[in-house]
Amino acid sequence: MINDASKSGWSSHDEYRRAHDESRLDAPDEFNFGVDVVDRWAAERPDALALWWLGPDGAERHLTFAQLAERSRRVANALRSAGLDRGARVMVHLPAVPEWWETMVALAKADMIAIPTTSQLTSKDLAYRIDIAGISGVVTDRVGAEKINALSDGVSQLDVRIRLGGSDDLELPDVWIDFDDAVAAASGELDRIRTASGDPSVIYFTSGTTGPPKMVLHSHASYGVGHAITAKFWLEHLEPGVVHWNMSDPGWARTAYAGYFGPWIAGATSFVCHHPGRFDARHTLEVLSRYPIESLCAPPTVYRMLVQEELSTFRPKALRECRAAGEALNPEVLEKWRAATGITIREGYGQTETVFLCGGLPGRPVKPGSMGLPAPGFDVAVIDGDGNRLPPGQSGEIAVR
Repeated sequence: MINDASKSGWSSHDEYRRAHDESRLDAPDEFNFGVDVVDRWAAERPDALALWWLGPDGAERHLTFAQLAERSRRVANALRSAGLDRGARVMVHLPAVPEWWETMVALAKADMIAIPTTSQLTSKDLAYRIDIAGISGVVTDRVGAEKINALSDGVSQLDVRIRLGGSDDLELPDVWIDFDDAVAAASGELDRIRTASGDPSVIYFTSGTTGPPKMVLHSHASYGVGHAITAKFWLEHLEPGVVHWNMSDPGWARTAYAGYFGPWIAGATSFVCHHPGRFDARHTLEVLSRYPIESLCAPPTVYRMLVQEELSTFRPKALRECRAAGEALNPEVLEKWRAATGITIREGYGQTETVFLCGGLPGRPVKPGSMGLPAPGFDVAVIDGDGNRLPPGQSGEIAVR
């Protein structure tokens, strides 16, 4: 829980500073995102829409929290029947399909460690991660299965291999379990597994900017409770019934922030548009015009491409809040988007190792070119080589306490 000192929307900087200094985040002794968030919403608002998926051919899938709770129990039982035990490390190598979200919730409920990976990885990339992370199971699609099959004995430790869409056309069909068949045969009942807040839950790999990708381990609470900061102070105004679209490959931690933990902590609907291939700015504008998406989170590159389109006739159906993350947002892009839509893009910054650290906070003005203000719960400062805080206008290292 975030205590009452952390209210949303500060009318003055002094009010923000007071709330920042007094805020804290408390985690219970036991926590499980699948049970304490997804199942809680399923009990309180069973018909609230959890996931709204739009496929490349226009097909749609809708999952209420009640349906997601039941599907994730079946997936958890299917994983266990396939031979995966509690604590197993399972790679989720899928594009933006509903099964990614179902599997992530199922892994939490089964107390297995989820390892999301971006669908852009090569066979060599996958082999590196499987080896260094000690991965024993994988849930993937046809493309991912073919990458893994190409490794032959190089991933012999990968005991359980589950694939979406059938396996009769694979080179090694006997080693693959069909996801749909396994889930259909599984029970919809699952006894709750008690998980301590500090127990391991998710491993993300960094992007490897300064060397080989490194593993970042998160506990059940560090993401499942910690992203309450993300939900409250960056994805503010999300609540049941609000449709939020996060544009990111699910293998990146930005989906954890803005497409999984953050929105569902708030009980909002996570909108997913699976559009393989190159980014299509015109298609994105069409989706925003046709669907009741009130909140959007996208990398600055997306906004840069959107403002190159003809926006004089762009009329979003419901859009009222926009956010950017992943890189710096050009002030020029911010101004062009605001001129066309009337919406100010609020930047957010965090790392694979953290939740939301700083950005455009509720009620505070956006300063173009700035990373914004530290989120309540974090002490962020610019320091010198000796660890001393530097005054405004001086350069140094950004440090997080």
